[in-house]
Amino acid sequence: MLTDLAEACRKSGLRVVELDGWRVRRSAGGEAYRGVLCHHTGSYDDIGDTDSDLSYALWMARTGRPDLDPPLCNLALSAEGVVYVAAAGNANHAGQAKASGPMPAASDGNALYIGIEAMNSGSQGWSRLGRDDRGKAVTQYDAYVRLCAALCKHYGWPASHVRAHRETSVTGKWDPGLLEMTSFRADVAREIRGDDDDMPAYSEWPEKDRKALADDVAKAVLDADMNAHEPKGDEDFRGVSLRQVVKRIARAVGKE
Repeated sequence: MLTDLAEACRKSGLRVVELDGWRVRRSAGGEAYRGVLCHHTGSYDDIGDTDSDLSYALWMARTGRPDLDPPLCNLALSAEGVVYVAAAGNANHAGQAKASGPMPAASDGNALYIGIEAMNSGSQGWSRLGRDDRGKAVTQYDAYVRLCAALCKHYGWPASHVRAHRETSVTGKWDPGLLEMTSFRADVAREIRGDDDDMPAYSEWPEKDRKALADDVAKAVLDADMNAHEPKGDEDFRGVSLRQVVKRIARAVGKE
């Protein structure tokens, strides 16, 4: 059982509410967690209805549906970006799962995935604003990304192990609605890496930008214009050898 689940969630920086009994709460079934499964509850969630959110989370954790025993999820995520920790063990959220991306098929997807039920109708969007644990504004989308990334990072999974219920369902589930999973997983991956901005990798820069940077570096090091692509080997850059260039760089960064 995932008795460290609340600890993992707190690494997201979101507000975390631990529901009584979550550490021992589980349904029948095994546990061999390898990923995260994203859902929406199907009910509209407004901002500022924290009492209602808590009641709903408790209902999913303790009561369940007439046709489905509790707990119905491991985690619930409100529109405000608050995480409710419901169950450390097998929860009835996935059912039978087909293979999706790197994730295998499973007769009991509940054993394979940590289930997050986001309080969202599926058509209301994900841009409503709540507050994280430090009081910073956060949309439900951002909270979802941060939560999935925190779980993946804590348990050692890549972002590709985050799947939508519609990607694994064998009964035609469509949740989470209005969440494009390729972009979502890319955002989860950035969050896992800890990227602070959307700056592309140097290899993805346009050629003119790479050339401009090379020229700037050349001028800074040599105090002179030079062709960054020539010459090769140990030939001179306007009378300055490559060994001298290396020495100048070393001195500039305090390595000599």
